[in-house]
Amino acid sequence: MQIRKGELLALLGPSGSGKTTLLRIIAGLEIPDQRSETAILFHDQDVTGNRVADRKVGFVFQHYALFKHLSVFENIAFGLRVRPRATRPSAAKITAKVQELLRLIQLTGFENRLPSQLSGGQRQRVALARALAIEPQVLLLDEPFGALDAKVRQGLRSWLRGLQTELKMTTILVTHDQEEALEVSDRVVVMNRAKIEQVGTPAEVFHHPASEFVMDFLGQVNVFHGRIEQGRAIWRGGSHDVSHLSAEGHTTANVYVRPHELDILRGPAPESGILAQILRINPAGSIAKIALKNADENEILVDLPLDRLEELELRIGEWVSVSPKKIRVFVPDYSI
Repeated sequence: MQIRKGELLALLGPSGSGKTTLLRIIAGLEIPDQRSETAILFHDQDVTGNRVADRKVGFVFQHYALFKHLSVFENIAFGLRVRPRATRPSAAKITAKVQELLRLIQLTGFENRLPSQLSGGQRQRVALARALAIEPQVLLLDEPFGALDAKVRQGLRSWLRGLQTELKMTTILVTHDQEEALEVSDRVVVMNRAKIEQVGTPAEVFHHPASEFVMDFLGQVNVFHGRIEQGRAIWRGGSHDVSHLSAEGHTTANVYVRPHELDILRGPAPESGILAQILRINPAGSIAKIALKNADENEILVDLPLDRLEELELRIGEWVSVSPKKIRVFVPDYSI
C-alpha cells in the first residue's frame, strides 16, 4: 500500500479486519511479525526499526486521551514542551503555535478551559490540535469521531475535510463508518481479515467494487442467488448476459443490486423483473425507502425519489414489478 503525500486515506473495514493494528504498526506502537518482511517507509526512508518518538507521527485516539488536569492551551503545547532542550521552541514560539492551532480548530478564547468544560466535539478538536502541534510527517486518526453523536460527527467530518484541504497533511483515518470514509477521504482502502480487498477513490470502490466482499460491505444491497448457464446469469425473475466470463458449464452466481438501482413498475414483470408485494413504505427523508417480498418470501429493498413515489401511488399489500436498472454478477474468481 502506498499513501501519497498530502492525501487523506481512509482504512475502512469491519471490526477485526486489522485497521487499527495496521495504524499502530505505522506509528511504531506495534511490532510487525518478523516473518511478514514488513517495511514502512516515510518519504522513501525506512522507519520500520525506529522508535515511536523518532517517527514524528501525530496520533489522535477515539476517546481524546486529553490530560484532564491541564488547560486546553497546555494540552496543545504538551508535545512541544517535552522536547529535548536542544530542539524545544522558546516560550514565545510555543504560544504563537498554540494560538495558530486554536484558530485552526475554531477554539480561540478557550485556551484556559479544562477538558471537562468542553463538549465532545471540542475535545476531539483539541486532541487533533495537540497532534498537529509537533508538525508530524504523518497524521494518524483512529476512529476519531466514533464516540460522538451523529450530528456532531457530521459537522466534524466537514471541518476535517476543510482542514485537510488547507494543511495538505498526509493523513490516515481508520473508520468502520462507510459514510465517513466515502465523504472525507481522497482514497479508500477496504480491508477484510487483515488483507486489502481494494484501493481506490470513494467513487471507484462504491461503483466498481473489485470483489463480492466490497460490494456487500459498502452500502445496502439486494442479493439474488442464481446460476451461470450458456453465457447468461439466470435468477428468479431475470437473466443477464455474462458471456465474457470464462466459467464453464453451470456454476452458482450471486446477483447484486443496490436499492437505488431498482425501479418499481405496475403490470407484468419485464424480462429482468421480479414480482413482489409491498410490505412497508417510509417516505421520511430525501428518498422513499420501500420494502417488498418476492414469491420466495425474500425481502427486497428499493430506494425511490419522492416524486416517483407520488407518481406511482403505491399501497401496502399490492403486487408490483421490481425492475433492476443496473446489476453486478459475482461468481468464484470472476466478476462484472
